[in-house]
Amino acid sequence: MLFLWHIAIAQEPGAHPLVGAIRWDAWHGDLGAVGEIVERCLSPEQYRFRAPWFTEVGADGSLSIRCDRPGILEREIEYAERAGIDHWAFVTYPEEDALSLPLRQYLALGGTGEVGFCNIVEWARFGGPEPAAAMVERLVGYFRDPRYVRVLGDRPLLYLFTAGREQVEQQWGSVAGFHRAVDMLRAGARGAVIGDPYVVVMWFDARSADEIRQAIGADALSSYAVPGGTEDGAPFAQSLSLQRSYWDSMGALAPVIPVVSWGWDPRPRVDNPTPWAQYSRAHFATFTPEECATALREALDWISANPEKCPARAVIAYAWNEHDEGGWLCPTRAADGGVDASRVEAVGAMVRGRDEQ
Repeated sequence: MLFLWHIAIAQEPGAHPLVGAIRWDAWHGDLGAVGEIVERCLSPEQYRFRAPWFTEVGADGSLSIRCDRPGILEREIEYAERAGIDHWAFVTYPEEDALSLPLRQYLALGGTGEVGFCNIVEWARFGGPEPAAAMVERLVGYFRDPRYVRVLGDRPLLYLFTAGREQVEQQWGSVAGFHRAVDMLRAGARGAVIGDPYVVVMWFDARSADEIRQAIGADALSSYAVPGGTEDGAPFAQSLSLQRSYWDSMGALAPVIPVVSWGWDPRPRVDNPTPWAQYSRAHFATFTPEECATALREALDWISANPEKCPARAVIAYAWNEHDEGGWLCPTRAADGGVDASRVEAVGAMVRGRDEQ
């Protein structure tokens, strides 16, 4: 059973590269401060078209966005399958945090559906030499799950989001000191008779990312998103060009997992500031469903043309549900109260059509 599942979510000869989509699961309403903030970000009328499909609108016009309601995650899995998504990459928070609700729900479902998972961990969350043991144990536990995505045969895929460099230097003495955390993770996987983790540094600048990769003994490079644009909304073509430049610049330095962008428009967080980051009004015009499909197709074609630069044969897309920051594939709430799944349908049609060629 375990072996067969891994074959199902790993690359088969001739199959398209694995398609992952980032999950940032802030959509928990009043169960946590972050949930309340992102509800407020999407409350202005001009941003409501981005709200997740399970959003409820009260009699007073207020939004209630609660991803923990029964049946929502199961339906999201169905949407992801229709879109050709092989796995979700969960941004990983403490297990008891409301931001971890969908990950906990996903794990509790067992082997439901064909959507696998992996983790994105901010490297500062390892906490230093002593706290790191708990994070290693937690991640190795995830690696044991038969749905965990593997690349290059049996290597569990893990992204390290390398924000907070100063904090890591305080925890480990230097960036190079974090090599110990990566060594601990590899040792933990060996001890559990699990393949060597494929550790990907996730950052926005190729050269800085590769310096970190070499210093900590990671395997490859990627990015979390493709920010940019202009205050009046740059066209899709500019985003696509910037996306390609990420692949080329990273691929020139190290193995790469190409990042796919489904948008960037953080204006809701400018109008309703968040405590965790500051943004400018620079953004791209909202992608059409067809442009979302084109962005992914370009990445899949780039891998086919540059197999030596992407040995893992995987892409990571921004994002499944970064609705208020501007990148999403997850269906949204239509103006009539129904579900707008047009992005899912366009991307899924592209993936299926490409596979049939």
